[in-house]
Amino acid sequence: MNGRIVKALSGFYYVYEEKSDTVYSCRARGLFRKKDLHPLVGDLVTFEITHHKDKEGQIVSVFDRKSCLSRPPVANCDMALLVTSVHRPDINTDLIDRYLILLDHSGLIPVLILQKSDLNSTEDQERIIENYKGSGYRMIFVSALERKGLEEVRDTVRGHISTVAGPSGAGKSTLLNALTGRDILKTSSVSDHTGRGKQTTRHTELVHIDEGTYICDTPGFSSVNLPRLKETELTQYFPEFDGYSGQCRFRGCVHVSEPSCRVREAVENGEISVGRYQSYLRMYNELKEINKRSYQ
Repeated sequence: MNGRIVKALSGFYYVYEEKSDTVYSCRARGLFRKKDLHPLVGDLVTFEITHHKDKEGQIVSVFDRKSCLSRPPVANCDMALLVTSVHRPDINTDLIDRYLILLDHSGLIPVLILQKSDLNSTEDQERIIENYKGSGYRMIFVSALERKGLEEVRDTVRGHISTVAGPSGAGKSTLLNALTGRDILKTSSVSDHTGRGKQTTRHTELVHIDEGTYICDTPGFSSVNLPRLKETELTQYFPEFDGYSGQCRFRGCVHVSEPSCRVREAVENGEISVGRYQSYLRMYNELKEINKRSYQ
């Protein structure tokens, strides 16, 4: 039988077979361990049923993956819901920008979900929109508490295998519970003392929403490592630069200190967000230093 791994926990792989709407608890064949192959949540697999009554089985083979993320460890996703809040905890745009690059680099479609919008002022919302103007990233303001924006999220993920990622306490599990109408995932509050979220999701789990539609809940993160890139490649991960970079004086301009740089002019004129450009500079210098050390 064919199915999809929806959860991996303590050496067991929970495989969902859509036609029968059944989850089988499976082990991987010893062949995988010998070849140091590790099935991932999201993998399409072939499995054999070993005990019908107990719904147990054994994974025989894994289909080729269309995509693969190492953090979170999930396969075959084509969309990523990057969930953050503006308040409780406060938004960290540098962290979000890093993850946007990681998702773009992995070939996933990023969608920014601004959770807990009931806590936002009009100025908060305008500030976020202004920061990402021209980037082309889809943004959805959501309040799971007030059930606002949920239908737009449902329409967005329909027919996709999506991963949900974001800082701890941003409301990822609350969002999934609201989308499914079931309390299938634990949630927690944000600490009043630290203003930081508590991580409630301890493992990666793929939740079946509808036919052909899955969403993967993942543990929260507090830091993100950039993918392996040359610093000169970073500009292609800032879509708002695209309309200006071809107008720069020098071919191959990296928009840092070159004269007659159209991107820097756009920043000065307010056409590109100052915050996004500063984020670009920080990551450019970080990659430059990393690449310099790797060649020493």
